[in-house]
Amino acid sequence: MQTFMTVYETRNFSVAAKQLFISQPSVSVQINRLEQTLDMTLFVRNGRRQVQPTPAADQLYLAYKRLDEEWQQTFMAIKQLSEHPQMPAPIGFSQTTAVTVMPMLMQQLLPHSEYQFEVRTMNSEAVLNGIVSHELAYGLIEKPMLADAVRQTELPGDQLVLAGDPTTDLWLLREAGSGVRHYTDAYLREQGITPTHTLVVDTNQSIMGLLQAGIGETIFAKALVPSAEIGAKYHRHFYLIGLEQQPNTTLRRLRDLIEATLKSPDSN
Repeated sequence: MQTFMTVYETRNFSVAAKQLFISQPSVSVQINRLEQTLDMTLFVRNGRRQVQPTPAADQLYLAYKRLDEEWQQTFMAIKQLSEHPQMPAPIGFSQTTAVTVMPMLMQQLLPHSEYQFEVRTMNSEAVLNGIVSHELAYGLIEKPMLADAVRQTELPGDQLVLAGDPTTDLWLLREAGSGVRHYTDAYLREQGITPTHTLVVDTNQSIMGLLQAGIGETIFAKALVPSAEIGAKYHRHFYLIGLEQQPNTTLRRLRDLIEATLKSPDSN
């Protein structure tokens, strides 16, 4: 397969032989054997050692390249684990908690070298799905969300406010499944507002850019933008979610550590 990959990339048996430090006839023999094994033609020869890959070769190249990359990643992960045993600990953050909470939390967590942390940013619904599918160890989200076998812990949160141009008829909305969208929909219902125009934006950073350009109005985290208060009822909590029955004792200790850090007065 290494010979095949090199021939595919060079389109030349002689050049491939030089790169592989073998003879040109050896390259031809190996490619012929591979074609016989697969019972298909991989390269069209034109008699001058230049070759043209067939559609079958294109497909084989892409498939093997993907498998080789996955193997290299797996090999490095295993090597790192053997040299520095760590528990993988992917944590999902909603887009607001990724900005307002994650830096402080990771500052406290990173010294715990028994964990190999990975930070993923997504909306609250995607974080919950990551917990249910076991792709995430824990998640920190902006609205209460329950699912079978998932444990939810309420934590201190932040204040939502009205941000942007109050004279505009354009409302900036986060995508469905976002924590901010949940509260924005509640605010619009409470105020009896039916926006004339809406623009769905899937990241807080993009919304901040639009607001700074004077475009639109929205509900947003007070800590992130200049704003107008809309009342204490829009002070929201954050929620730590994870498996109800976490089988791994090291990950169970991580939950206790996260809760203690975020409930500490110094975290506010």
